[in-house]
Amino acid sequence: MELAVKLTDIAVTFGNKDIFTIDNLTAYQQDRIGIVGKNGQGKTTLLNLIAGTLQPDRGTIQRETDFTYFAQIATAAEEYPEYLDNELLGRMKIPANSVETLSGGEASKLRLVQTLADYQLGLLLDEPTTHLDRRSIDLLIEELRYYYGTLIFVSHDRAFLNQLATKIWEVDEGQVREFTGNYDDYQQQKEEERLAQENAFARYEKEKTRLQVSAQKKKEQAEKMAQVSDKKKKQNIRPSRLSASKQKDTVQKAAQKTVKTIEKRLEQLDTVTKSIQQRKINFPAATTFSIHNKFPVMAENLTLIRGNKKLLDNADFQFPLGKKIAITGGNGTGKTTLLNYIYNKQPGITLSPKVVFSTYQQMDYQLQEEESILSFLMKRTEYSEHLVRSLLNNLGFTQQELSKPVNRLSGGEATRISIALTFVKPANVLILDEPTNFIDLSTIAALEHFLQSYPGTVLFTSHDPYFVANVADEIYEVRNQQLLKK
Repeated sequence: MELAVKLTDIAVTFGNKDIFTIDNLTAYQQDRIGIVGKNGQGKTTLLNLIAGTLQPDRGTIQRETDFTYFAQIATAAEEYPEYLDNELLGRMKIPANSVETLSGGEASKLRLVQTLADYQLGLLLDEPTTHLDRRSIDLLIEELRYYYGTLIFVSHDRAFLNQLATKIWEVDEGQVREFTGNYDDYQQQKEEERLAQENAFARYEKEKTRLQVSAQKKKEQAEKMAQVSDKKKKQNIRPSRLSASKQKDTVQKAAQKTVKTIEKRLEQLDTVTKSIQQRKINFPAATTFSIHNKFPVMAENLTLIRGNKKLLDNADFQFPLGKKIAITGGNGTGKTTLLNYIYNKQPGITLSPKVVFSTYQQMDYQLQEEESILSFLMKRTEYSEHLVRSLLNNLGFTQQELSKPVNRLSGGEATRISIALTFVKPANVLILDEPTNFIDLSTIAALEHFLQSYPGTVLFTSHDPYFVANVADEIYEVRNQQLLKK
C-alpha cells in the first residue's frame, strides 16, 4: 500500500501543556477513515495537522499526497466557477442564484461541490453532512464511493460513517486509537473492551478482597500470639516449658512475616478501574402539567406560507399524547417553520390548554453567571437533585465538574447544558429542531436515552435516520405541501 500521510511523535501544546499527542499514525492510499470523539477532543485539530494548516510543536508529518480540505466553517465562493460539475449541482438541487441568497443547506452543498471539483488524491472533510437533508447526504455518499484516493473525515452521522468508513480513528484525551471497520464495528469493539474491563475489575476486586481478608486473619493470629507471649513472660515459666514459649514466638514471627508478604502482594496488584456506568434516567410524571387531551397538538386546514413560497396547503394532523413525533423532509420544505408555528400558537393550530413547551436551542452565547452548573439547573427545575445529577452524568459531566461556574463553560459543555436545561424545565411538550447538529456521538446517544425515557410529548426534526429510528414513535414527512404519515 502506498503511503498517504504519516504522523510521528506529534505534540500540540498550549502554554506548557500537551493537549494533543500522537506516537505514530498512518494513512494509506484508498483508506476510508472516519474520525470520532467527543466535542473539544481534537478532531478538527487532527485534520488541520494533516492538511498543513496547523504546525505541531513537536514531531514530523510526512505527506506523500496533496489534500483538499472541506472545513466545517467557511463560506462558499462568491461566484459559481466554470469548472463545477453542473450535473452534480443539479442533483444536489442547488439553485442557480447568487451565492448570498442561498440557504445554509444550499451553501453547504455548494461548498461540497466546489471541494469535490478541486480533485486531489487526498480529501479531508470536517462534518460535511451538517445542514444537509437525507437526500443530499445519500448523494454525497454515492459521490464519495467513487472517489479514488485517501478519504479522512470527521462526522457525527452514524449512517455516513457506516456507509463509507473502513477504519475509525477515535480521538480521546488528546490520544488517537485506530479501529478496523465502520462505526458499527467500532461500537462492537468498544463494547467488547467494556465487558473485558468489567471482568478484569471483578477479578481484581475478588483477589484484592481475598488478600485483605487473609492479611487480616494473619494479623489477628499474630496479635493473639503476642498477647499470650506477654502473659507467659509475666508468669514463672519452668525450664521444661521454655521451649514451648520460644516455639510460639517463632510462629508469631512467621505470621507477621506472612502479613508483610500479603501486604506487599496487595501493593503489587495492577490496579483495574471500574468501567463508567451511566445512571438510569427515570423522569417522574409531573402532575402539575398533566394533559388529559389525547391529542394535545392538532391542526385542520393549515396553510403555511413563507415569503412567496407555500409550504403547507390545507394540511391536517393530530399528534398523540406522550408520543415522539419525527417531522422529516428535504431542506426548505418547511419543517422548522412548522415547529415555530406550533410553538407560537399561530392560527390553525389547536393546542390543549395545559400544553407547556420546552425547546432545545444550542447556546450560542457565553453564560455570565458565576453560579455552578448544578445550581444553574436546580434553579430552573422542579426535579430532584438526584435526577439532575443523573442527567449530567449521562451527558459526560463528572460529579466534580458540577461545581464549575457556568461562565467558564466551553462551547461543547454549554451545548450539553442546553440539552439538560431542555429536559429539566417544567414542561410537557418538547420541541427540538435538528438537535443532533453540532453534538458528538456520545451526546447523541445520551439525547436518545433521555427522549426514550421522557414521559411527555416530543416534536422533533432530524436528518439522522438512526436518531429517528431510535426515538420516533410516529414519523411524518413534509412532501408536496402536505404532512404525510409514513
